[in-house]
Amino acid sequence: MPQKTNLNVSPYYDDFDKGDNFYRVLFKPGHPVQARELTGLQSALQNQIESFGSHIFKEGSMVIPGGVTCDNAFTTVKVNPDHLGIDITVYLDAIVGGNNGKGIKVKGQNSGIVGTLKGYLLPPEEGVEEITLFVKYRDGASDGESIEFEDGEVLILEENVTYGNTTLNAGDTVLTTFSVDATSTGYAVGVSQGVYFIRGVFVDVATSQIILDPYNNEPSYRVGFDILEEIVNSDDDPRLNDNAKGFTNYAAPGADRLKISVRLSKKQLSDFDDTNFVELVKVDQGVIKKLQNKSEYSVIKDYFAKRTFEESGNYAVDPFKVDVVNSLNNETGNGGLYREGQKTEQGNVPSDDLMCVRVSAGTAYVKGFDVDLVGSTIVDVEKPRSTKKVDGALVPFSMGSLLKVNNVFGVPYLNIGAPVGSGSNVISLYNRRRNTSTTNAGTGLKIGEARVYWYGVSDAPYSGATTEWDLYLYDIQTYTTLYLGKEYSTSDVPLTSFVRGLSSGATGYLASKPNDAAFSISQTSELS
Repeated sequence: MPQKTNLNVSPYYDDFDKGDNFYRVLFKPGHPVQARELTGLQSALQNQIESFGSHIFKEGSMVIPGGVTCDNAFTTVKVNPDHLGIDITVYLDAIVGGNNGKGIKVKGQNSGIVGTLKGYLLPPEEGVEEITLFVKYRDGASDGESIEFEDGEVLILEENVTYGNTTLNAGDTVLTTFSVDATSTGYAVGVSQGVYFIRGVFVDVATSQIILDPYNNEPSYRVGFDILEEIVNSDDDPRLNDNAKGFTNYAAPGADRLKISVRLSKKQLSDFDDTNFVELVKVDQGVIKKLQNKSEYSVIKDYFAKRTFEESGNYAVDPFKVDVVNSLNNETGNGGLYREGQKTEQGNVPSDDLMCVRVSAGTAYVKGFDVDLVGSTIVDVEKPRSTKKVDGALVPFSMGSLLKVNNVFGVPYLNIGAPVGSGSNVISLYNRRRNTSTTNAGTGLKIGEARVYWYGVSDAPYSGATTEWDLYLYDIQTYTTLYLGKEYSTSDVPLTSFVRGLSSGATGYLASKPNDAAFSISQTSELS
């Protein structure tokens, strides 16, 4: 994106137009040099830099890594505006900016906690009503438990501080914390020194920090750079006057300068006027949704993506987890994400006709491009509400548990839905194969019973004993065999008797008696 300041105005008249294909300004002896020619010369060179830079980097991309940091444990403390009758703003800059800008350490008189003052806000900055200091705690309290300054506590200097002609010595009291709710945890976003590609030029960015909320660590903001373009003349900056003789000649003002600078700023999530804004971080209720902390390449990235996709295809490095939930929370346990009156992440009104597809954080390569989600993403999807009536259709259906059997003898009795007494479709289950005789009697120990739902050849016509049959069973009742310390006959304990464990509470029915000292029990249940 080129610069937005129009320089084709008085007194510069920079009429460079890249459509003219003028790539050099050719000065000639005997001809005076025009100011617009010198300005146009710079514009031609700048156009070349912008064309190359746009091929490599996207607008707003970090070039020389500086890094973006999000601090959701940004500790603050509110203090009284005066101490011992002295306005603390007189020496507040000296305390915060002392120790070569690293901040001065102070100690709580009661708690014994030591912290370094890193900055401050004065009312009405950022909506604060009291003077608010930014503190990095270093040493814990003397009680071994407290971790922050107390309400109404006096703060003592740990180092000497000089402001003007006055010196405050270590041990002097300088601040008093607010009497109620003095300490809080806020949220801050900072950038380190680096270079960014903005407006076709490589802009130096200094280390800076912005406070999203000094008293709440769950704010919702878009954070990024506000881009400032301004023309600076010698009235604004005396250094632009002629200094050919080693001093600033105010009678000989020099050329003006076009200055491009950036500053960290925050915007509401619903504010999408990005004409002079480059987004770096998006925070929604304290959760990071976007974090631009690496270089974003432009056209050259398409080449690398094409090669990556041809070589490796699509793949996930850190797989995403996807779940589907209701949009509107009905307050009765439907698990909806949003309550009535709220807005969804995409700005829609939650309703029963919407569902939310939630995608967790993860990393993947899609078509060769890296997709890196630092936080969960929620997409609104309309629930399917259209219906179609089909009067008749075949629906594949399988009932019961399937057993593949062969070497069969006889046919089980189905008789599903028949009245009682007309026959039974109950079959017995044994723990051994049947014998080789042509009898249908089971062998081994009877281990249960089941009912037959369907029986037929699997997928080929019958050809012999090796033919597989599909046997669908339901109401399967397997036996539990109990071995007793004493022998009981069926006259003592008749079959079908209901029994219960005295200690366990488990119940069941006597189904068979495999030997004199054992009973097989069906329909067992355990006491929960």
